Amino acid sequence: MNHKKTMLALTLAQMFAAPMLLAQQSNEQNTAEPMESITITGSRINRTSAQMSTPTTIVDAATIELSGAKNIGDLIHQLPALANGIGAVSSSDGNGGNKSDAGLELANLRGLGSVRTLVLVDGRRHVPGSANESAVDLSMIPASLIERIEIVTGGASAIYGADAVTGVVNFILKKNFTGVEIDVSAGQTSKSDAKQKDFKLTVGENFANDKLNTTLHLNYSDRDELPMSARGYANANPAFARLGTAKPNDGISDTVWHRDQRFQALSREGLIYLPNAKWVLAGTPFDIINNPLPPTFGGDPFGLGYDTFTIDRDNGKFRPFVSGTNCQIVPCDGGDGFQTPESNSLLTPSTRYLMDFSSHYEVSDQHSLYFDAKYGKVEAAAAGQASVFHDDNFGPLIPLRIDNPFVPAELKQLMTARGINVAALAVVGRPLRTDNTRETMQFTFGSKGLIGEYSYDTFFQHGEVDSELVSQDTLMSRYYEALDATTDASGKAICRSRNSSCAPWNAMYNQVSPEALAYVGVDLLTTEKVEQTLASYSINGDLAELDAGIIGFAAGVEYRKESSQSTPDKLAQAIDADGVGSGLVGSRTGATRAQNSYVKPTSGEYDVKELFGELIVPLLSDYTLIDSLELEAAARVSNHSITGTDSTYKLALNWALTDKIRTRATYSLAVRAPNIAELFAPDSISGARMTDPCHAANRNGGLNPAQRQANCLALGIPANFISEASFGTRSVQTRGNRDLKPEEATTYTLGLVWLPFDRFNLALDYWNIEIEDAITSFDASDVLSNCVDGAALDPKFCRSVSRRADGNINLVSVANINASKFIANGTDLDLSYSLPLSAGSVDTSLVLTYLGEREFWQNPEFQSNALNDAGTSRYPHVRALLRAAYRTDTYTIGWTMNYASKSTFNKTTLNDDAYPDWFDNKVASYAKHNLFLNYNISDDVSTYLNIDNIGDKKPQYLPGINQGTLIYDAVGRRFNLGVKVKF
Repeated sequence: MNHKKTMLALTLAQMFAAPMLLAQQSNEQNTAEPMESITITGSRINRTSAQMSTPTTIVDAATIELSGAKNIGDLIHQLPALANGIGAVSSSDGNGGNKSDAGLELANLRGLGSVRTLVLVDGRRHVPGSANESAVDLSMIPASLIERIEIVTGGASAIYGADAVTGVVNFILKKNFTGVEIDVSAGQTSKSDAKQKDFKLTVGENFANDKLNTTLHLNYSDRDELPMSARGYANANPAFARLGTAKPNDGISDTVWHRDQRFQALSREGLIYLPNAKWVLAGTPFDIINNPLPPTFGGDPFGLGYDTFTIDRDNGKFRPFVSGTNCQIVPCDGGDGFQTPESNSLLTPSTRYLMDFSSHYEVSDQHSLYFDAKYGKVEAAAAGQASVFHDDNFGPLIPLRIDNPFVPAELKQLMTARGINVAALAVVGRPLRTDNTRETMQFTFGSKGLIGEYSYDTFFQHGEVDSELVSQDTLMSRYYEALDATTDASGKAICRSRNSSCAPWNAMYNQVSPEALAYVGVDLLTTEKVEQTLASYSINGDLAELDAGIIGFAAGVEYRKESSQSTPDKLAQAIDADGVGSGLVGSRTGATRAQNSYVKPTSGEYDVKELFGELIVPLLSDYTLIDSLELEAAARVSNHSITGTDSTYKLALNWALTDKIRTRATYSLAVRAPNIAELFAPDSISGARMTDPCHAANRNGGLNPAQRQANCLALGIPANFISEASFGTRSVQTRGNRDLKPEEATTYTLGLVWLPFDRFNLALDYWNIEIEDAITSFDASDVLSNCVDGAALDPKFCRSVSRRADGNINLVSVANINASKFIANGTDLDLSYSLPLSAGSVDTSLVLTYLGEREFWQNPEFQSNALNDAGTSRYPHVRALLRAAYRTDTYTIGWTMNYASKSTFNKTTLNDDAYPDWFDNKVASYAKHNLFLNYNISDDVSTYLNIDNIGDKKPQYLPGINQGTLIYDAVGRRFNLGVKVKF
């Protein structure tokens, strides 16, 4: 055989690129050309896609165009290999997100955590998107400059370094752009809301006899907020409420269906309590607020003797409170109770500005220089529930004195008739909202070329992200002052304190004045800064030629420094002299003083020095059923300034039976080093409810009650022990842990690539990922039970519990520890086919993932506690993206479908009677169809229309699904119309 020495003369992006199988079709002269093999690198050794050993998913420019995505995160979240990332939907508080995530787009490969997914741009790391973590904000990657996206499954730490535990998402950007391209678009939903607009300008030119190319890209995009209340089916709160009389497997449903569950402990318009003639404490000094009775709820479920009233939200009139139906003390179906989703965002708003500049200059035939720089700014917000709740469970009821000018006249009449001067009000306080601004800056300077017969690439890169997170909150001292209103001599509403600066607060019917909001409200400012510095030098080429081929190698060194600071507002940091949170603002105020919380600044840094190498050794070639057989080996040694030295490796076998069929297998050890928050988070103490397993009534619990009982005795706690934790809160300490070690993951893959004829490709790959010593944080109850529920006392957990001499809990520490375990496996199918026609071509592709297992043990010592999420609505067994496009010189018609298979609603229930007979504990399959139309007005001008969710497909009306997720769309049909001009 004749062999040419492989010389890596590609950019660093190609050196680091994940392996892929790329089908790129040409439509020139109305004919479809055979698919080309694109020279890529799934390792640092230059190879073609057919030679790659690692399974991949490829998203090419055509797929990006058909998706209509203006923010690349919107497309990434739809890919079957990714699940439960962070986006405009998931960062809404109503979808379990964190409001501080608003504006971020984070990839989560295999659903095992965005911190375990390494994101690269042109083969290089990118500065993290937010403080304390390593995840990259995808919205800082310009969608129109992306040539392709390569998604590698399995541990890739030996090639790319730490964090590539589940794999790598690599964005390859276009090079050598010349000309000017303008792309302007605007869109909205079929209900004329959630409007968005986008402007892109790309300018590129060659200079110095084509030795120098520079490209500048500018992007502005804006998306309106879509409140949850804009979609009635999303704003409702379906639930299965557990019956108080439930017994397992008795043939009677344990739950009752609530189509719109509301909580009759409080109301946004106000839930007013007024004792009646049956008041159980009549004749005592106790009142409706200060008494030893059980909590008061709408409808008087305990028969304490009071009436409840509210203000009608439609007409503003005072009337009796309606509890709803099928009430289980607090939760009811419908009624006037608190509707939890209505203050949340269904789609978070955002405004983005992005500038990306790149250039490269050929110094000579042997050497070139390159420079990249970017600046991006994101302004986003997320709304959520209130920072203060006034009910008899989670916060003090508000006293309504008879001289309060905001008390309805009808209520005053009732109070006078009953001889009562103070009524009680349960109400939802000021809603929370966070406005986030993040500015990203990054530059890269590098050189690549040839030294003799070997290719080299070296670069220096620095990136920073500065963030300001402004949270709307409530000053508690002023709030309670403003709530206590009376009138002056003229009848004007004033604060009872007579403080002239104080503006009285009308807590009923959402009628708070702007002056009261200004007096009571406060904006808490959290500032964050992230810095990342990289330096790398790598070389690759050919070592020797064997009979079967050439031994290729790559080697190099890298240095990386990460630092992060997060400084919360002083009001959120405040603590009293005894170490309890001061509770100055609503978000830090607990139901009791002991449950007040505080948060301290987080600051830390580390650096990593790494040495890596890789070999590809041809073993056999040109035999029957062995067209080629290659062995790949890679290793990396890393010295982390905090966690010490660790090593990773990869072994792979690439066997081409013929030029049409190839099999591949890999086995690797990957690592994830702890991030700055996990290492350096400062001590913080708050109060919390917890379950003491050594309390007399709890000793028969746990997986093995005998072990629990024996271990409690070993702690010196008697069998009849009565724990104070059963009647109140105990102190919980959260903190980072500098003794954390890296997580370790073993991954293996086995795959088949089949190219039976031109224009058809098939890749089928099985993957398995097992993560040991995963970093986790247990809640206080889990720490307590893990201490005593094993065969013997577990020192890893017992050392986190401080008990007094009498056995009562003094403090529980919930620091991060290496304790958890993940196992995930599945199969990926990639198909692509192009059919040439007389007038154009039809291009089709299918990307499908079958998730077999996704198991998680918070404490692997208790194997029976494993939770297998595979097959649930969050992680359906099957997800697919199907694409078809008909292209001519004049127009393109494209169609895509996002599919999720039927799933199990709740896999944790083992009770046949868990749900009503009509519900089979299943979530129906979901398919969303999208249409793309493009018309070329001329060679330089085209117009396009995207219709997303063309069938206006809604999520199934079930808890946790009807409000939408990154899989199930609750926004509805959307249109986006644009024009693109090139010159």
